Amino acid sequence: MSINSTGNLSSETMNYLALIQSIFRKKRNLLTFGAIGLFLGILIAFTTPKEYQSSSYILLESEGGGSSLGQMGALAGLAGINMSQLQPDQMALTSEIFPDVIHSRDFLREISKEEFRFESKAGQVQTLGEYYHQERPSNIVKKTLNFIINLPAMVSGWFAKPDPLPSNLADAVDLQDDFLRLTSQELFAIGELKKRILIEQKGKLIRLNVSMPEPLIAAQVNSMVLERLIAYVTEYKVGRQRKNIEFIEERVMEMEQKFNEAQMKLASFRDSNQGLVSQRARTREEQLQFEFSIAYNVYNSLKQELEQAAIQLKKETPIFTVLEKAAIPIGPSKPNKPLILIFSIFLGLFMGVLFNLYKILTSQINFSNK
Repeated sequence: MSINSTGNLSSETMNYLALIQSIFRKKRNLLTFGAIGLFLGILIAFTTPKEYQSSSYILLESEGGGSSLGQMGALAGLAGINMSQLQPDQMALTSEIFPDVIHSRDFLREISKEEFRFESKAGQVQTLGEYYHQERPSNIVKKTLNFIINLPAMVSGWFAKPDPLPSNLADAVDLQDDFLRLTSQELFAIGELKKRILIEQKGKLIRLNVSMPEPLIAAQVNSMVLERLIAYVTEYKVGRQRKNIEFIEERVMEMEQKFNEAQMKLASFRDSNQGLVSQRARTREEQLQFEFSIAYNVYNSLKQELEQAAIQLKKETPIFTVLEKAAIPIGPSKPNKPLILIFSIFLGLFMGVLFNLYKILTSQINFSNK
């Protein structure tokens, strides 16, 4: 390295050091921004509603097995039965989509309709939807920002004319039940619950975390969500297999009727053709015997498959082992006041550094332009 390059490097280092010293020399600005950050941190820490978190752990043991329908597919094809319809849907409800299940609007809407006793409101009984609609828990800083952001929409809403509803809307709602009609209160409650009900998975171990404004309610909601999740998954798995069993039972009844018809045709032909030795009669008897054998084999195979499906129904039922039940938390999980205060002071000091840097750079630019 040459002497000139070494000198330039030292000069640049000295310039950076001088810049840093100039930034921290203006301590008043740093202290001012740090105090502002501390003040905002105190507002956030002491106005944020308390949240209590309750956790539970479950172990999912899923068993499944392939169907043996493929072994008799060719035989059933001769009888005109599509055995692929007997195969259960291969798309399984895995634990990876459990978060999507508990965060679905249908699931959370039902949770929001449940009533709880709120000790913080003198033992008043309310649904979660009513509580969040009335309280709208948040800190004063966030409420102020939301008010400022939503103020233009509120003002424009005062002067805007609401769109007229169609006259036949009530009739349409009464006639159709395949959709959700959510109110703004329900949508707000669903959004609040979605932030407070979380599920984590590590392998087959599933952890359910529920945060609520009171410790007892947190444990109650955790237990309720866990119970309904298990019921939903079990019904999904068992329901699919039950439909499979119902389909097989229908096929068994059809084949039993065909088997009885083939048996009666063969018996009637033999009774009416006793003593005949013509080749035509033998061919007809062989044909009826073949139809009878096919009907008997398919009927017998379907009966066996019905028994296997009943066994498969038990195997398809998911097994949930509750390793740790939901417990009543002894202390709040939010807000973390020390962390909020430390972060607020650090953010205030950082803004002070940026402010001093801005002042130094603007003063140098103004000086160079003179």
